[in-house]
Amino acid sequence: MSEGSDVLAGIVVYHPNEAHLARLVTAVAPDVREVAVYANSPVGAALAERLAQAAGDTPVAVLDPQGNRGLGEAYNALAARAEAQGDAFLFLLDQDSLPAPGAVPALAGIFRQLAAAGERPARVGAQPVDAEGAPLPVAAAPAGAGAPARRARFAYSSGSLVGCAAARAVGPFRADFFIDAIDVEWGLRAADRGHSVWIAPGVPMRHDLGRGVIRLPLGLTLTDQPPRRLYTFIRNQLAMLRLAHVPPAHKARTLALMPARLAVYLVHNRFSREVRRAIGLGLADGLRHRLGPPDRLPPPSPAGPPGGR
Repeated sequence: MSEGSDVLAGIVVYHPNEAHLARLVTAVAPDVREVAVYANSPVGAALAERLAQAAGDTPVAVLDPQGNRGLGEAYNALAARAEAQGDAFLFLLDQDSLPAPGAVPALAGIFRQLAAAGERPARVGAQPVDAEGAPLPVAAAPAGAGAPARRARFAYSSGSLVGCAAARAVGPFRADFFIDAIDVEWGLRAADRGHSVWIAPGVPMRHDLGRGVIRLPLGLTLTDQPPRRLYTFIRNQLAMLRLAHVPPAHKARTLALMPARLAVYLVHNRFSREVRRAIGLGLADGLRHRLGPPDRLPPPSPAGPPGGR
């Protein structure tokens, strides 16, 4: 069996740039059995045909959930499709990512290499890079000499190869988180259940986060998020404080860094009413464990990222 013949590539879209989405399908299609597009906004017949042409001989399926269901529910639907069709892996992608040619077989090979070495990998992610090719920071241990991957607390969902058997053991992605911290919570839950998450530094993938980055002293950065995404970030980070499988060190880090992060967002956005409202609602709903779609804030523009960020 060739690498990729047992891989479903799942792409979650929300009012995508059609040209970029077609490039993404062209890039990934040769390395997978099928491309499934989960449409959190409508995908018309013309775009569906364009994607089918971009995929060449690889079949393309468009999944229409009849509305914006967020990322967690999208990932669960894609995982169920991969499972039903007997795939060993699910390769997750957002519309704002673009893997290099050969990324899927490289990640699948690393996954199997880790398993053969006695590890229990649940997910192996590509190394995210920015538009200039510079690596984006990830919470991963240093790689040993000759090691193909670095053990991590989590991997960005987009650009990660999920083992279907491991996903059954770890459990579903948090649909009630809707968009933010889904990858973090799932990675921590995987570790709690005896599995592991890895980053492959030799497999780069461009990934655009939010509206760019906020550059801070000492080389530190924060992702610049619109109000709706800032709300889900705060809410879901606080919701994770209630979860038994989230390590105390992670909870302590969240509590220690949250005030500074909120201060940066307030100053960066000049204390705008929208940001103050997003922060206030995020804190209140996180403490009350009020989850689900972020409907208390205005919806994103049609150009927004997948899942309604």
